Amino acid sequence: MKLTTWMLASLLLPAVPVGASNLFQPVEISDAEMATLRGRYVLPEGIVHFGVTMSTSWRNSSGATIGAQVNLTVNNLAANLNVTPLYASGNGNVPGQGQGQIIGGQGLSNVQGISQSVRTAGDFNDGENYVDVVISHSPGQAITTQGQSFGGNQQFSNAAGSVLVSSANGGLQMQLQANQGQGSASNSIGQGGLHQQANISGALNQVRNLTSLTVAMHDNPAVQQGVYCNLSQLGVIPRAGY
Repeated sequence: MKLTTWMLASLLLPAVPVGASNLFQPVEISDAEMATLRGRYVLPEGIVHFGVTMSTSWRNSSGATIGAQVNLTVNNLAANLNVTPLYASGNGNVPGQGQGQIIGGQGLSNVQGISQSVRTAGDFNDGENYVDVVISHSPGQAITTQGQSFGGNQQFSNAAGSVLVSSANGGLQMQLQANQGQGSASNSIGQGGLHQQANISGALNQVRNLTSLTVAMHDNPAVQQGVYCNLSQLGVIPRAGY
């Protein structure tokens, strides 16, 4: 039997149709692939909420912070993509020019699956790449999100640097460039891959790339009790001998 629900494709590829931006496209799963997934899929009527949250931020030695957060949410088959800039003011001091040099690493963006890297050529830096999957149960309330609707490439900047949120390769990416030659960071998802990088050339920087997949399932005790009763009745049926 061929199951072609977009939710299954979403969980497997991170691909969801998103309004006019048309960033993600569902992909039909073949019979051969489905044969290896028995017992491992969820029907769409069992999903209350599905979403992806991505964020990238850079805090320099003065405390100034630049970054962005993207929230993709799907509630009742309606998809929303929102972007929120991340700002923080520093103490007014300008960091010294970054003197470090980072070479290579271009192939990391071509990896299928998940690739993560933190490379530093400076002192006293802190970098983190983080990915998690959260599966929970919900009584049925949809999850609301904040931020402005994504309408194409969006760029934000302040004293710490600039960050560009854009669509690329059928997915989303965030590219951050820190001021004063302190370095760069990127966070992208699409084409069956998730890539997080931080290249730090200066000193006393804190860099974060975070991606979280959330799935909220229906929490319906009445249905569970009904299933249990049916199983109990099967247990008392006389067994035929051979």
